Amino acid sequence: MSLKTRLRRMSIKIEDHATDIVRKAMLGRGITSEALARASGLPLNDIRRLRKIRASADTLRTLAPLLRLDSEKLLQIDRLFDGAVAEPNVPESFRRLILPCGNKVLPDMTANAYVLADFSRGNALVFDCGMDSTLLIESLRKRALTPIALCLTHAHFDHADGSRALLQAFPKTPVFSFETLQLVSGETRQIALGNYRLTALSVPGHTDDSVVFVCENPGIDFPPIAFTGDTLFLGSLGGCLPGKLEISIRNIRSRLFENLPESTLVAPGHGPLTTLADERSRNPFF
Repeated sequence: MSLKTRLRRMSIKIEDHATDIVRKAMLGRGITSEALARASGLPLNDIRRLRKIRASADTLRTLAPLLRLDSEKLLQIDRLFDGAVAEPNVPESFRRLILPCGNKVLPDMTANAYVLADFSRGNALVFDCGMDSTLLIESLRKRALTPIALCLTHAHFDHADGSRALLQAFPKTPVFSFETLQLVSGETRQIALGNYRLTALSVPGHTDDSVVFVCENPGIDFPPIAFTGDTLFLGSLGGCLPGKLEISIRNIRSRLFENLPESTLVAPGHGPLTTLADERSRNPFF
């Protein structure tokens, strides 16, 4: 029988505003500023300025259908960007750490790492570890938790570079990733870890090695949690190279939307928590 679990709520700003989403759609669909200006009738300089400023509502309504984005959802996300979003409740065993990973181009950049704790056993699952895992290591030690797995959603520096320090601090920690699990593109792998049931889903698109880890704890009354890395954000998704965006969208639909409960909590690599139901209804890419 599942046990009721205490829930708590967090809140942070979303990752992408509407103009970020427009730029991702342009890149992923291989649409140049010149081509978009011709198709939209907007001045080329206005399209080029989207790299630096947010677009007006009228501009977003004009561009959305040309980029195969839902215009009303796009405007909704742009309105949400100006305030913190109330996130879904999470169990007490769940913790998000927002880790710094800035560089010269994006000095304020951060990425999410997550810890799912089994306090009765003093262990935890760790999902991504940022570029610098110092705060993550300190949090685990402060809470007297030993990681029984480090699960990496993909190999980009802002999600995986902290693994060396984490493994030095906890050298017996197994690492689960596309590479170490030897996944084939599109494959699913079941992993039993302590009280948790873990499913690794290959969901290529943002990168060829993108993995979504879906975790269930049969001992508590809480929906599955999908740790999506850069595959899926609140209102957006990770940037894709030309030709890869449609692959990403198709895989998110088939691997996540069509195979997991709508109540599944989405814990992305950047920005707030969301649910599959919310992303189906408000993400402009769908």
